Amino acid sequence: MRQLYTTSRRPWAEGDHAIFYFALGAISAIRVVMLGEISIGELLALLVTAYHLASFKVDRKLAPLLALTLMWCVAQTLSDIQNHSDLVTSLKGVLAPLVFFGTVYAIAIHFNHGQERRIWYFLAGTTMFQMYDTLANPVEAALLNPWKWGFATPLLVLLLAYLSARRAGKVFTACCLLAFSAMSIVFDFRSLAAMSVLGAIVFLSRNSVFMHKLGKLVRKAGGVLLIFAVLAFVIFILNMVFTLVFAHSADFGFLSPEAVHKYTVQANSEYGILFGGRSEVVISVKAFLDAPLLGHGSWAVDRHGYVDEYNRLTHQMGMALTDKFDELETTMIPTHSYLMGAMVWCGIAGGIFWLSVVGGCLRMFLAQVRQMPVYFCVALPQFIWDVFFSPFGAANRWQAAVFVGVMFAFSAMQQHRVRLRAPAETGTRPSRFKLARSV
Repeated sequence: MRQLYTTSRRPWAEGDHAIFYFALGAISAIRVVMLGEISIGELLALLVTAYHLASFKVDRKLAPLLALTLMWCVAQTLSDIQNHSDLVTSLKGVLAPLVFFGTVYAIAIHFNHGQERRIWYFLAGTTMFQMYDTLANPVEAALLNPWKWGFATPLLVLLLAYLSARRAGKVFTACCLLAFSAMSIVFDFRSLAAMSVLGAIVFLSRNSVFMHKLGKLVRKAGGVLLIFAVLAFVIFILNMVFTLVFAHSADFGFLSPEAVHKYTVQANSEYGILFGGRSEVVISVKAFLDAPLLGHGSWAVDRHGYVDEYNRLTHQMGMALTDKFDELETTMIPTHSYLMGAMVWCGIAGGIFWLSVVGGCLRMFLAQVRQMPVYFCVALPQFIWDVFFSPFGAANRWQAAVFVGVMFAFSAMQQHRVRLRAPAETGTRPSRFKLARSV
């Protein structure tokens, strides 16, 4: 009699494959130079996206993002023509939103089914290159403060991936985030410290009545705009609280004299501690208002003295510790913001793109907030902060696209689980046709 052997191995699409996805994340984060800096993951994602779009079938939930991307590309092209940008610079500017969309699309369609753990293995892998690069090729700032300019962000992602995969409890998660925030304060990384605290608050309040009401609000017309107002109010309150705390930074005892001086000056400035070191925002707003329709072109060149004004504001707001400080020497308009960078480059179209992306992420998060792991509770506030206050360089472009892609994937995964759960609760079996369409 033939003996029948069985195996417990699951199909590829349903398996965890920890080593594969960890290695994929690690390799994908490696950056190479092709016209400009680009990660291997972005190159792979562009190939996957081009293959899928070749059939002229676009995922319904990602179609609006594709439309926004094309809008930015067209506006950027017109801006470069008007501002006489050279061909290479123009290509880099037009390709930036296309690379971002391609990465989001490929990650979203690959991780929107199967085991959720694959996402956390992949995210953990993406942190490896940044930590290795900090050790092997540190920038000058990382030599002085390796936590702020090298290890903090990847270690936070690694921590969040671990906590999310483990589905750690509220107390343990909150303690980890508060400890990380304290470490960031010690090493002069106040924005990440604030985002860690805010993420812990969001995670602890996921099941609150307030979050439930926000979830309902986001489905209504104009709900996202109201959420933006609430977020602005929260950031305003955080700025006030941190300003009051750091106005007495000399009493802390663990900060360097330079950090004490900077915090004290910024805390006593009219912009407060969180915004006191970001005079680029003030300058970029002025640059946008000077050319609101089509902007100043890709890698916007300063032709109107914006850099000189930036240096003056930088000195006034406490970035400089003495009367002799290193002035910014660049030919480009300082922006230091995804949003303002796009608006300075191509005008109002860039602003519409980023505000729409942030609004879409907020809508997905709040619609399923009770199921959201801690990764999204911290990464979403950090992403929103970066949109307003971080430069859209090669590293940030990759990190932002990974977050948005994972957000789309997790949201689709949760909706699929809800559709499968509904028939079981009503005592009916779903038809094969409906199951096939939901996958």
